[in-house]
Amino acid sequence: MRSPAILRPLRHRDFRLLWTGQTVSRFGNFMYSVAQPFQILALGGTPLQLGIGAAITTATMLVFLLVGGVIVDRIPRRRIILASDLASGCIVAIVAALGLSGALRIEHLYLASAFFGMSAAFFQPAMTAIIPELIPEDVLQSGNAVNGLSFQMARVAGPVVGGIIVATAGAPSAFAIDAATFFVSFVALSLARPPRREPPPPEPFLRQVRAGIAFTFSLPWLWITIALFALVNLAIAGPLIVALPILVRDVLHGDAALYGAIGTVVGAGEIGGTLLSGQVRIRHAGMAMYAWAALTGVAVAGFGLVNAVPAILLFAFVQGLSLVGFQILWDTSLQRHVPREMLGRVSSVDGFGSILLLPLGPLVFAALVERIGPDGAFVIGGAIAAVLCLAALSVRSIRELE
Repeated sequence: MRSPAILRPLRHRDFRLLWTGQTVSRFGNFMYSVAQPFQILALGGTPLQLGIGAAITTATMLVFLLVGGVIVDRIPRRRIILASDLASGCIVAIVAALGLSGALRIEHLYLASAFFGMSAAFFQPAMTAIIPELIPEDVLQSGNAVNGLSFQMARVAGPVVGGIIVATAGAPSAFAIDAATFFVSFVALSLARPPRREPPPPEPFLRQVRAGIAFTFSLPWLWITIALFALVNLAIAGPLIVALPILVRDVLHGDAALYGAIGTVVGAGEIGGTLLSGQVRIRHAGMAMYAWAALTGVAVAGFGLVNAVPAILLFAFVQGLSLVGFQILWDTSLQRHVPREMLGRVSSVDGFGSILLLPLGPLVFAALVERIGPDGAFVIGGAIAAVLCLAALSVRSIRELE
């Protein structure tokens, strides 16, 4: 009996080790994502201060992304991921210790956010680039899907467990567990032995950066999507980061447990999208990607149109389903159409452009929340994202992307 297509990448030992470690680490990260905003609120933080924390992460990531892409193409990707896991575990352990001792301040969380942004600038291109090194090309889409499944399983379990821990034991306890998960991921990947890549010929740093940018602009579907998603990501992430905690507290009259439950339902939707993407080979990837992304915008707008918990959970499920449908097709398109030796740099250009405006999102939507409330902020953000994605289907290179 043949195994499902989505599980075939797990036959490869090194990919399996990477996947296992990242699943555990992502579980902790989602606990942290619940604990941090409620820790800020517990310290007397405002919606603006919630937005500042997210903006700091994105801003520091932007500063280091292009550097990260060049480094990822120069040295082993495994080494970069290991360094990121080890350093992140130490930073979160310090945050947990400060919280448990009663010395934690909002400024400490901001410093941690700055480090996470810097770390992500190296980690994310490395993750995109290492997957084709660990599995053959014919299971690449399934590999991206099962990698996404790791993320979604963590999203299902992490927020609900994190919400319960925050509500019962406090945010510092959730921080401590997150720190431990980074160390588990470090140990798992330490056991992997991916094939060695030939080091690239010596080349000036700026020339390598320019080569990555030039290749990106040689493919219209690639640079148009990156530019468009600078706006789409701002419109979607802004209300989710800033408005959702306020919506839960002030409109739904819930607490951290409900906030975590919403994240869990998003994860359940992502699992559905991952299983679908892992089993079905999409021919017209460009059209399918943008249809998924437009549906994400509709779901985000839906958060602001209802005030009943079951309806909110339904929109959360659709958001997860559609967002991961887009992401898997996007990652696979990059890995198929970008040369292996350029993948780190192009991934970093993608990351840089896609989040270029993201630091503004929490700040803009914090102002909207204070002026028109969290529900209005969701409607505006989701509508902008959906309209932009539907408009992109008028571009020929996107419609013809396979």
